[in-house]
Amino acid sequence: MKKHKWFAALAVMVMALAVAGCSNPSSGGSGNLSGAGNSGVDNPVSQQPDYSKCVVGDFVLKDGTILSKDKTPESGTVAAVIVRAATNDKPALGVGIVHKKMAWCTESAEGYNTNITALQGDITSDYMDGSDGWEKLKEACSDAESNPEKYPAWNYSLTYAKNNGLTGDLATGWYFPTVAELYTIYQNKTAIDTSLSKADGSTFGTYYYWSCCQDPSYDDDARVLFFSSGNMTNNFKYSDSGYVCSVRAFN
Repeated sequence: MKKHKWFAALAVMVMALAVAGCSNPSSGGSGNLSGAGNSGVDNPVSQQPDYSKCVVGDFVLKDGTILSKDKTPESGTVAAVIVRAATNDKPALGVGIVHKKMAWCTESAEGYNTNITALQGDITSDYMDGSDGWEKLKEACSDAESNPEKYPAWNYSLTYAKNNGLTGDLATGWYFPTVAELYTIYQNKTAIDTSLSKADGSTFGTYYYWSCCQDPSYDDDARVLFFSSGNMTNNFKYSDSGYVCSVRAFN
């Protein structure tokens, strides 16, 4: 009789252990049945970020996720700040948080004395999207592809991801903005600078920034935008007193 009771008790213990072990395999048998610890659609980190819902000032983190502009990101985690919310015909646009001062091109570059008509534009121009600017420059200037160091502002924008440790989807797509895109940033400068400051990044302040746009009247001039006033003017391409930022579409 005692032997039968011992076997019955053992069977109950085995069944209890089996149920506990199967209740939540990913939690090591913790018995959590809520699904909160499981990956999948309930976990926002596992989802593709919906950049179409971003507002100006939101952060794009280095892992591709989105952080509200109302939050303060951890140091070293931000890849970009949203400078233009998505519209029906344009994706959200973000700017890299590190800006540097340098020349548009050197005096030895072919592009210094070339009127690059495909790159002409102003703050109201239809040439809004600068993502194909490098291709237009290469078509006009034979030394651009083989000697990108002769085009410092361009080269900085194009290699922004590599120089700032961005990987995965964020490793590509960065480019030198048009003056119209810079003007969009100027129109939202207060919110953008607030977020850039939170991310320990470079703020636009009252500096002037190079655009990828050629001045139509002078071969050796390119368009710049003053962030103190929003005014567009021109400067000698070899001047290293202008700042450069890199932008990227998020869609």
